[in-house]
Amino acid sequence: MMMKISNDTLKLVTKLPKGKREKVEAIVRRHVQACQKNGFMPENMERVYIEAVEMVNLEERFPEPVTPEESRDWQPARHYEQYVSPKAA
Repeated sequence: MMMKISNDTLKLVTKLPKGKREKVEAIVRRHVQACQKNGFMPENMERVYIEAVEMVNLEERFPEPVTPEESRDWQPARHYEQYVSPKAA
């Protein structure tokens, strides 16, 4: 099944640097595969591409903080005792 997008959206994607374009295409592929897995095709590929470009731009602007594995060994700041009913005791 061939899904069409407008020339404007095609230009938007093709003007992206190679790295960004690859990220956009990966997001679109994952979205289409998820839709197919659930038994339907995306209704508006135009919107899928535009949102993928927006996601890549946002991820570039606000990257996820990278947390080294060894710094994930932390304990909660507070500890609450579990309530035990007087009837259970």
